[in-house]
Amino acid sequence: MVRQRPRDYTLWTLTLAYLLSQFFRSYVAVVAPQLIADYGFTQKMFGLFAGAFFLTFACAQIPLGLAFDRFGIGRPTVLCMSVGTGGAATLPLTHDPVLALASQAALGLGCAPIFMGLLNHVLVAGHGQRQVRTVTVASGIGIFGALIAALPLAWAATKIGWRPAMGVAAAAMALTTAAVTASLWRRPRAAARRKDLGQGPRRTRASNNARSNNLAFLTLLPVCFALSAGGTFRTSWGGPYFADVFALDTVARGRVMTAASVSALVVSLIIPLLVRRFSVKALSLAGLSLGILAAALLLVLPSYNALLSASLVCVLFSVGAIHPLVMSQARAISAASSLGLRLGILNSMVFLGVAVTSNCFGWLAARGIREGLPAPDIFARLFLFTMIVLVIGLATYVFSPSVQSEDSANVVRRTRPVSPVGDK
Repeated sequence: MVRQRPRDYTLWTLTLAYLLSQFFRSYVAVVAPQLIADYGFTQKMFGLFAGAFFLTFACAQIPLGLAFDRFGIGRPTVLCMSVGTGGAATLPLTHDPVLALASQAALGLGCAPIFMGLLNHVLVAGHGQRQVRTVTVASGIGIFGALIAALPLAWAATKIGWRPAMGVAAAAMALTTAAVTASLWRRPRAAARRKDLGQGPRRTRASNNARSNNLAFLTLLPVCFALSAGGTFRTSWGGPYFADVFALDTVARGRVMTAASVSALVVSLIIPLLVRRFSVKALSLAGLSLGILAAALLLVLPSYNALLSASLVCVLFSVGAIHPLVMSQARAISAASSLGLRLGILNSMVFLGVAVTSNCFGWLAARGIREGLPAPDIFARLFLFTMIVLVIGLATYVFSPSVQSEDSANVVRRTRPVSPVGDK
């Protein structure tokens, strides 16, 4: 009789929550003109609003990582999602720009623990091909949230208005928070956190090995900061770009954002197959290189053709699909007992990158307007900033560790001949 693997309800509820997280981090790009008009945002204020989600998201990562290591992923996740539900409900109801900014920040806090909780839940068991595939598939499913925040949201915004549409999203957030609460609230801290599973550095290792792992971990920080720099055009600044440069309406912008989300989804679902043939580092280097090329072309040809620009924005957004690969590298050089903190640091860099990039974009756009520059030249500066960030991330990532998957390592251990005098 074949024994079936038990269903992991926690994984599925967190994946559903991640889908909503992707929606809330992506909706601004589609309804940006309506938000600017309704709240009376200047370019700089819009940059603050768009970055508020990611700034609170980033600031919460390290405290959440410590909380995960100490208490498990359950209660910290539920508490933060409850705050996010309040923000999601307030945003479509208020007409006060300050309260809207606070609601956006609350949404960032509410979504902050979701993907990191999913990573902790899966990667605590190791960093082999099975874990990488699970995380990347869950990440791919989550991108459906970005799809919903594209053409469906654009259609709803034109038919019923953006406020009722976001009200529906708030209701979905409340239901998902209830599901996560039922799944996680009483969930104890994983036993794997109380001891190292042997996948990361052990306490008995030499201090030089520990120092080497710490230096290797540092090489992952800049690339995490750079991962979402190009994705900022999908999450917020793509809307103003295609509206100001190509005069696309809401539905047309929704189609572009849908294409970007579909591209990222396809890449996320292909990565588990590529991991079987190529190393994690090689795949990540290829993704970063393509992102740099796309940013360079947009810098040179910011207004050449709407279809070309949309295709290149799709490439920039798809670079973020290597995020699970970088997290897997971090797992390979981290003890299970400190996994939450390490992943929290890296995730904080990812979303700090989005927040800083969005605010810098606002500053660059405002300065360009003061100088009387045309829209294509203004956005060319934004693409230059994006390219520089990606180049710095790539240059540092070259020195990151080349990780051998656990599956391969197990094969090596099983096939290695045993010395009669033991290992030396």
